[in-house]
Amino acid sequence: MRRLFALMGLLLAVFPGIAVRAQGGPNDAAVQKAITYIRTQQAADGTFAGFGPGSTADAIYALVAAGVNVAEVKNGQASALDGLLKLTPEAAKKTGLAAKFIIAALLAGQDPHTMGGTDLVATVQNGRNPTTNQYGEDVTSHALALLALRAAGITVPPETIVALEKLQLADGGWSFDGTTTTGSDTNTTALAIQALVSTGGTSEAQNKGLAYLHTQQNDDGGFPYSQASKFGHASDANSTALTLQAIQAVKQPLSAWTKSGKTPLDRLLAFQNASGAFRFQDAPPDDNQGATYQAVPPIAGKTFPLDAILIALPAPAAATVTALPVTTPVSTTATVVVTSTAVVTSTAVITSTSPLLAATPVAAKPARLPDTGGSALPVLIVLLAGLLVIGAGVALRRRST
Repeated sequence: MRRLFALMGLLLAVFPGIAVRAQGGPNDAAVQKAITYIRTQQAADGTFAGFGPGSTADAIYALVAAGVNVAEVKNGQASALDGLLKLTPEAAKKTGLAAKFIIAALLAGQDPHTMGGTDLVATVQNGRNPTTNQYGEDVTSHALALLALRAAGITVPPETIVALEKLQLADGGWSFDGTTTTGSDTNTTALAIQALVSTGGTSEAQNKGLAYLHTQQNDDGGFPYSQASKFGHASDANSTALTLQAIQAVKQPLSAWTKSGKTPLDRLLAFQNASGAFRFQDAPPDDNQGATYQAVPPIAGKTFPLDAILIALPAPAAATVTALPVTTPVSTTATVVVTSTAVVTSTAVITSTSPLLAATPVAAKPARLPDTGGSALPVLIVLLAGLLVIGAGVALRRRST
């Protein structure tokens, strides 16, 4: 029997590598078309086209959300991982960008403490203002820092979570720079909500944030950067994607966010062009790299920080988040019915057309992804059943001799 138990131990040890590949979801065709386009945006050095170093991190988020091993994505000899390594020194110059790269490094199977000889975790930790307890120079950087540190297995100081909640404005949203001058926007608010879900922020702050997002939704089901934006308030792919991630993070049903028969997911999918790329807005309908990187994770059902945790931490306290009936007018004091278990199986993405990313942003082991359909349990049952049969046979044989 010792051999039997040894065999069982061996099988259980290697089991994580058996049948854990997630099956494609209902929108897999749209995801795969987008990934095909994203591959065309890779440069010879492994980096990805866009608005700067953050685009390469965003592209990696999209690739991992689609179940792709970034070490195998190449244009010539250099892989996406090589591109990430090349840009790491530059990313370490800004707290928010360093936070984005921590998540990307973890997803690529790298240690963010030693990535390319750079300690990205220390960079983010050193970016904390001891007076305000805020990481980085803006709210986006702070939210990204909370997500990245949590993903890296760092216990986030409670006062930094409180700091994020204190930055919430009276209308329930968050602004990019934390002031009422610029006003709340959907991008910063959606990211802040995901950070609070990930780190265990209060349900009150999350509910107020969701109530604000309800006030920003257009009749087509999508979201603009802000209804008060001087650039207009037509729905765009980036804002819709980020808001969709916030909705997914608190585990609200999309039926609570239906407008004219369309959910935010329906509107996001409608932005996809024949090329597989996503356009930023319907006009002009040009392919947009940032919009495409941003759209893939929520379509694949992933939110910040894409299950990037490598070190086990106690799950943050669950927050009760209430969903407003679709027909109920939303005010800034309304409570936004569904329970959030604050599971950190999220995704990171940011918009390339808002201040969100303008200011922030090695064969690798396969990144860990949430199970979206392919269950390993049946395989384990079959293996254990087979081993029990073998064990019974061994015992009977011994009795007969």
